[in-house]
Amino acid sequence: MAYTPGVDVSRYQGEIDWKKVAAAGYKFAAIRATVGDFYTDPRFYTNWTNAKKAGFLVVAYHVVVPYNYGDKQIHRYKDVLDGRENDLPVVLDIERHDNMSDAAVTHCIKDCIADVVLHFKRKPLIYTARYFWKDHVLPSSDWAKYDLWVASYTTGAPIMPPGWTTWKIWQYSGTGKVPGVSGDCDVNWFQGTYSDLINYAGHKPTPPEQPTGMKAKVLRETLNVRSGPGIENKILTTLKKDAEIYFTDVGGKDVWVQSAPGKWSAQFYGGIKYLEILPVEKGSQVIKAKVLVDVLNIRTGPAITYPISGTLKKGDTITLTDISGKDAWVQIDVGQWVAHTTGGVIYLDIFPWG
Repeated sequence: MAYTPGVDVSRYQGEIDWKKVAAAGYKFAAIRATVGDFYTDPRFYTNWTNAKKAGFLVVAYHVVVPYNYGDKQIHRYKDVLDGRENDLPVVLDIERHDNMSDAAVTHCIKDCIADVVLHFKRKPLIYTARYFWKDHVLPSSDWAKYDLWVASYTTGAPIMPPGWTTWKIWQYSGTGKVPGVSGDCDVNWFQGTYSDLINYAGHKPTPPEQPTGMKAKVLRETLNVRSGPGIENKILTTLKKDAEIYFTDVGGKDVWVQSAPGKWSAQFYGGIKYLEILPVEKGSQVIKAKVLVDVLNIRTGPAITYPISGTLKKGDTITLTDISGKDAWVQIDVGQWVAHTTGGVIYLDIFPWG
């Protein structure tokens, strides 16, 4: 039997590099959205967006809390999704009893299932483990009507909860080591090939989003990501050495751009902005800039000490192939900037795609 790998995550995994997870061969991602009728995972929206961009089949999962009304839980789950469509059936994570009776736990599960079917027009996937189900859920012949996502950290085959004889997804470890994820990660097998998984979803995943802009690699051990192009701006996070980034804008106080070997022009110098970076089309590898002043010198190197080799006129457009300067920054996302050069230190190596 062929198996297809996937992950399930929550806020506990922190920031995830979904592109690295995808490159490691994982094909589907279950992302915690809600708990009961009162909690939204703070990383749900970011994880959902970035997993989709990386080409995963994605589903949001809900943790059932037996002391909350089932309909209120699923209504809130639906509100949190806010129109986002699951690729796989809604996942109900059933592993809490909260000292409620078996009858109360069972009643809540059935209510949640009924509301999932009502709102999403498809039976949910039930995530649980034998140790929980046999001790806290009343037996019923109905359970086998629902696909099972079984948690069983065993080898050979999972240990099944009562009510099922087969499984759709098997969470075989809670301490998996996955590229792109810091620390432990829940890892899973879908029972079937990737084509089987696509058939189960009913459609193919959204194609991975193509990166946009120029490419660079971090040269130093750490590099701060700031809210603007300058060290006076707030630090948002950090990048590590050899991390590869794509950037779509350039800024700073002393910035030079290259349009061809040996052809450099100032973008910013002496408080004057000479070039305006144009919006980069989605998926494009090219950054262009338009001349803002009447005449802009082209020099043989990135400083006014280099000889003038030509001029540009107002409105002319150039294509960037490199940047330099004493205080040069690049934008990697809206409101996220990193230094190319500042304080005499070069932090990024810009190189062609490929």
